[in-house]
Amino acid sequence: MFLPLLLLVCSVSTAELQAQSDNDILSHERQSDGQVGKTERLTKQQTCTQDIHAVLRKMSAWVAALKVEVQQLQRDNEVKTTELQSLNKRYQVQETQFKELQQQNQVQETQVKELQDQNQAQAAELAAVKVKANITGNQVEALMREGEAQAAELAAVKVKAENQEEDLKREGEAHAAELAAVKVKANIIGNQVEALKTEGEAKQLAFSASLLASGAGYTGPFNTHINLIFKHVATNIGNAYNPNTGLFTAPVRGVYHFEFYIHGVGSNNPTSAVLLKNGEQICTAWTHQPTSGQKASNGVSLLLDIGDVVFLRMWANSRIYDNDNRHTTFSGHLLFTM
Repeated sequence: MFLPLLLLVCSVSTAELQAQSDNDILSHERQSDGQVGKTERLTKQQTCTQDIHAVLRKMSAWVAALKVEVQQLQRDNEVKTTELQSLNKRYQVQETQFKELQQQNQVQETQVKELQDQNQAQAAELAAVKVKANITGNQVEALMREGEAQAAELAAVKVKAENQEEDLKREGEAHAAELAAVKVKANIIGNQVEALKTEGEAKQLAFSASLLASGAGYTGPFNTHINLIFKHVATNIGNAYNPNTGLFTAPVRGVYHFEFYIHGVGSNNPTSAVLLKNGEQICTAWTHQPTSGQKASNGVSLLLDIGDVVFLRMWANSRIYDNDNRHTTFSGHLLFTM
């Protein structure tokens, strides 16, 4: 960078010396020649001036080129500076990593020393265990000998026990046969008892219930038939009547007798009910009176099989009355079994 500037200064100095030399020559020629005309001197002076301008133009071009090179060198220098900074950062990172590796190495060395110490301690323990194992082995051999003797005694005891077991087994078989015979007799007696109990319970079937659980009021009229549920139960021996559904379900096959009474107060609606067996109409009670009280009733005896259902149904547009005097009732009982 400094060398081109030095060359530039030298070139300027050389041009100035050349111009001074030309002036001295012109002065000398004027003194010696005295006769040279004004035109020739002017021509020489113009030529010298043109040469100086040419040199200056060349130097200007050269200086411009030098500036370009200096700028390029500056850019290269900046790039290299950036690369150098990057290398410095990488070096710092690597140096940090190297320190961390050194620290890890120190930790690993410490762990290795600890493992070596543990290994030595375990080796000492293993040696002690081997000594104990030798002692235990001797004890095991002694126990094995004792066990063999006890096994021989146990074999003899087993033989005796097997003989006794055979005797007990034969006695047990005899007792089992006797017990089986007793169980058969007990089952027969139990069945007979159950049959007698069932027959006794079957002969004790009766119920009677009124329509309302409490208070007074009308049931109906409705535009369709409805099943009547007699909620106030006076008697329900055998629990064949269900006060939640109004259904009587026959628990045994036999002949049953049923009665029902319905009460009404004079109105445009009749007082009526029908007794049904398994949904089939059996008999009806009906009355209609515009004024004052009215009552209707009916009864029937039916042969029912186990599971047959008997209940009462109120016809559509009918109205039934009941109160605490229990005017409206439904009753039934078993006459005899079949």
